[in-house]
Amino acid sequence: MYNIVICDDDRKFIDYMKQIVIKAAENPNDLKFEEYESGEDLVRQLDVKNRIDLLILDMEMKKLDGDETAMRFREIHKDAVLVFCSGVRFPTVKSFVVTPYRYLLKSYPDEMLLKEMRDILREVMKEKKEEFLLAHCRKELMKVNVRDVVYIENAKRGSKVFLSKDSEDYDEERQILVEQKLSELQQEYECFVYTHNSFLVHINHIDKIDGANVFLDNGEMIPVSRRYYKDLKISFAKYIAGKY
Repeated sequence: MYNIVICDDDRKFIDYMKQIVIKAAENPNDLKFEEYESGEDLVRQLDVKNRIDLLILDMEMKKLDGDETAMRFREIHKDAVLVFCSGVRFPTVKSFVVTPYRYLLKSYPDEMLLKEMRDILREVMKEKKEEFLLAHCRKELMKVNVRDVVYIENAKRGSKVFLSKDSEDYDEERQILVEQKLSELQQEYECFVYTHNSFLVHINHIDKIDGANVFLDNGEMIPVSRRYYKDLKISFAKYIAGKY
């Protein structure tokens, strides 16, 4: 099931966009919709929401506009696919801070919107696909969702995993280990990139690369060696390009 939220202060456009999504979907029965007619209504519900897979968000709303609503949304739903819609407003620098996947104009003809929505739903399906690591903590075996892994550090027997604070499994007191070495993990999961012989980082959790360091979305900083610097910048640039 894919959880899709549409937020727009025009009720008719919500209904119209919902029909576009249904027409674009391969399996419409797999879609679950929630609708909001203001940014304030959506923001009030964010803390009690389960995973949101796609947010279609109007840029021009009264009181809380699209940019501000998106900022609040991203604080909780970091991995959701975000799509902006607008009648006349163009994106600003602030709009791209929240990494929207698409920016749609309401004036697009039906066929163009359908084509865009098919691409958007493919991205939703890709993001929804979940991969897991089999890890252990003390004597407990556990499944760790790969998207929750911020970075992995080399350890004596395998590797040490560091999770996002948003993960249900996060506990700063626990040491989570996997048996695979960094080289094995990097070959198995394309989302992990080397920054150093001792570190793999999840490309989705990189905020920026600055000089000899990578800044991650959990506030930590990981060193980048000269050996991996060029490949890391190329991988990150491709990842960012794919977001837009």
